[in-house]
Amino acid sequence: MSYYEQRIPPVRDQRLQLADSFSGSAGELLDCQREGCLMRKSRSFWQANACQMSLTLMMAATVAGSVIVMHAPGGCGAQLLAINVQSNKGRAQRGQPPAPLNWISTDLSEADVIGGGERKLEAAIAYADREFRPEIIFVVSTCAPNIIGDDVAEVVERAKSTAAAKIVGLHCPGFKSRVVASAYDAFYHGLLRDIPFEPEAWKDYVPLDQADPRYEMEQARENYQKAHTVNLWNATSIGYQDEDEIKRLLAALGLDTRIFAEYASLDEFRQISRAALNISMCNVHDDYMLKFLEEKYGMPYYIAGMPIGFSETRRWLGGIAARFGLEKEAARLADHEEKLAAAAIKPYLPALQGKRVLISGGVVRAGTEAAALAELGMEIIGVKAYHYDENARPIFEELAAKLPEVHVSVSNQAFELTHQIKTLKPDLVVTHNGTHGLVAKLGVPSVQLFSADGAFFGYGGFYQIMRKIHFALGNVNYQERLAGHVRQPYKDWYWSADTYTFIKE
Repeated sequence: MSYYEQRIPPVRDQRLQLADSFSGSAGELLDCQREGCLMRKSRSFWQANACQMSLTLMMAATVAGSVIVMHAPGGCGAQLLAINVQSNKGRAQRGQPPAPLNWISTDLSEADVIGGGERKLEAAIAYADREFRPEIIFVVSTCAPNIIGDDVAEVVERAKSTAAAKIVGLHCPGFKSRVVASAYDAFYHGLLRDIPFEPEAWKDYVPLDQADPRYEMEQARENYQKAHTVNLWNATSIGYQDEDEIKRLLAALGLDTRIFAEYASLDEFRQISRAALNISMCNVHDDYMLKFLEEKYGMPYYIAGMPIGFSETRRWLGGIAARFGLEKEAARLADHEEKLAAAAIKPYLPALQGKRVLISGGVVRAGTEAAALAELGMEIIGVKAYHYDENARPIFEELAAKLPEVHVSVSNQAFELTHQIKTLKPDLVVTHNGTHGLVAKLGVPSVQLFSADGAFFGYGGFYQIMRKIHFALGNVNYQERLAGHVRQPYKDWYWSADTYTFIKE
């Protein structure tokens, strides 16, 4: 049975070769993947991990006209209060009106955990459909119901026959996967099973009879539009400015761009199949959905890293252009944009030369950012990816070719990042959101690897990155003073041990 036919999606641990524990070079990482040793690596100690439910909720909360039903103890939905603020900010940036994030919880009690919570879930779905009249109801299956054995998928199937809304099951119990990126698969699996991706007659358009004299003209117009339209797949960490920069570059090649799946609506989802190409902006994020669209609709897709820095943006654009026979146009566009961007970043480069940089975060971003900064004369002393799977292989093949001596680790553990900073003593850390306080306490400046409120992609994004790095390197007083008043929660023996002493076969 295909993954897509299953009611509950597989986690990444089941469908991809992946790792979250590794130390070596990029070449050694690739060799270890080929030989299968990545699958045998683990840890004797874990400090923390992330819950995939968080990312699934962040994606679902942006969908227009939806309601979220949390099948969980009450506390699991608490983060939706903060997510609502971020999603409304994203709507405002995209010219959409603010909207309340409607969500309810089955609030599983001890008695429900013992006796089961399926009846509560059925009542919650019916209430959400009756009270809010949404277009889509996302039913989020969390850790507790999966531990006690509630058949959430069956409840969702039964609800489809009585509810006016589309019922979408999002199965994301955090304990089932060691890789938080499984959250993306969980969200996309719900969409592809329960949301239509093609227009519905009489709802989206009125089909013409073939005898109608306008039929051939309308067909030609529709075919032309489809042949020049691409679907661009975003992520929570990819903000409006990044989307706008990529749309600008693709428009210069004569391509219309639709953006999915965040901040889209049911009506927009029905247009997904009417495009010539699906484009991912992250190897890790979208492969599950894009492979499905190719399998069901015969739609080709393009997944090739991220357009960060001059070389990668040129290559990324050129790969898309090649699908439309626009290679020469893409080369001329890249020449023009690089000339403008090089002049814009030139004043910042002297302060960046030779600075020692540690990069930590998502596997594709970290690898691509390392290559981009190295091209400008910065010394990359380490790349720390939160996880690694075979989708990231092309990125690390390039990294191995360009920076063969750079240390690469695969780790989402805060104590290992702390040890790296303490022992490597970088001038700058480029790191994931949520870790800047940790870095500041060690007396080192940092910039964020991504921000939904800024740009990082394309030529405009690269200019913003340079400005942020230049500012961070010139303003270190806060970090230096803070480090003098903070005591780290680690024993002395840990600092003298190897950074990766807890990684084991």
